[in-house]
Amino acid sequence: MIRKSSLSGPSARLRDQRPERTVAPVVRIAIVALCLAPWTTALSAENTAGAWTTLTTTGNFQTEQGASAWHYWVDSQARYFDLGSGINQYLIRPAVGYEFGSGLTAWVGYARFRTRNRSGNVADENRYWQQLSWTAGRWYGGRVSMRARLEQRSVSIGSDLGLVLRLATKYVRPVGPRSNTNLVMSLEPFVDLKSTDWGGDAGLGQNRFFVGLGWQLSDSFALEAGYMNQYIWADSSADRSNHFGVLNFRLTP
Repeated sequence: MIRKSSLSGPSARLRDQRPERTVAPVVRIAIVALCLAPWTTALSAENTAGAWTTLTTTGNFQTEQGASAWHYWVDSQARYFDLGSGINQYLIRPAVGYEFGSGLTAWVGYARFRTRNRSGNVADENRYWQQLSWTAGRWYGGRVSMRARLEQRSVSIGSDLGLVLRLATKYVRPVGPRSNTNLVMSLEPFVDLKSTDWGGDAGLGQNRFFVGLGWQLSDSFALEAGYMNQYIWADSSADRSNHFGVLNFRLTP
């Protein structure tokens, strides 16, 4: 499970009511097309069920003048693939970011992964990454945010450095007026930019689609639960379609 692995934090209440640009039609079409792509080939894929949980803490660094434009982010995850098989993955991922304004933030971070396969063998991964995230606009009463992340991956079972581009889109819409419950949908294709001796050929590696609900339970705590499909395009075997029950916790001190 090393190849094509690893966003999505819980949603917060939509507090900013300032007018925003709407999402361009071409973005809407791309979102719909990528959401439907895994299902068009699902009959030929190997289907498995699993569980995925995330704990994230994020916020601003504080100065004497108050909150600064510098942000911190730490998330830890536990993933269980094909329940009962023994396949699992654990990670911790810290990062720092700088907010330029207008919803644009640049991030740099590191992640440490440990993956256990069906035979009990363990592989470790070091992953450095850089990211731009921004608010793309409003659509049907909700907010669309996007991010572009470039990752440099080195794995203990291979010698090549992997380069992966991840392009994520997230849609959050309140369920009813003045509600602290949100409909949450996200989409994230992965593109392997180079072939490696541990991950296979370059090209489209996987796509993740999530749908669920998010609750802002307090000013500092949010919860998100739902379903995620992780569709993986394999190079020399049948594609895989992983079906996850997802539970995400988010702390904002």
